[in-house]
Amino acid sequence: MKNVIKAVVVLLFAVLPAVAFAQMSKLPQRLELVTVDLELGDQDSFLSTQENMEVFNMPIDGVNHYYLSVGHLGIGDDIVQFNIDPIFELFIPIGDTVAESLETLKGLQALFKGPKNQSIEIEGCLAAAFPNDNLEKVTVTFQKVLLTKMLAFSVQRGEYIRATHIPKSQFNSLVTSLKLYRKIHPKEL
Repeated sequence: MKNVIKAVVVLLFAVLPAVAFAQMSKLPQRLELVTVDLELGDQDSFLSTQENMEVFNMPIDGVNHYYLSVGHLGIGDDIVQFNIDPIFELFIPIGDTVAESLETLKGLQALFKGPKNQSIEIEGCLAAAFPNDNLEKVTVTFQKVLLTKMLAFSVQRGEYIRATHIPKSQFNSLVTSLKLYRKIHPKEL
């Protein structure tokens, strides 16, 4: 019994400072609005990965900032990408209201109606867990591979390209989910 009490006391001394620090620190809060699961690769393959694409709000000092996270980027070239970075995500700022965010996503969705290999440049941030102010150029390209239509989000890093590919069906699902979120929460502009 004494050993159990000692273990509890030691655990409390170890956990309490961390809890107190977490309450005092100003870590940003990531409030998920909608998310879509992306299954990349064959489910039976060891190269298969589970990715999430999401729209979230990150209020800072009472001001809302909405972002699109397209998940973790692979490393490689225009053709081959290796998904070996489980930490850094690509964040795209899409507006300060849900309405602005929806319009930005609809603009990206319009690329699916354009010609093959049409691309636009937007700003984004490749960071761990939370977006920061280090924005850089992100190229969004409409691609057709066999029967699959997708958007490629890519960032140039020297001779390498960091990229991810989002199929049309999942991107459309994300836009539809955000429209539904907006109808359910009409007070959130």
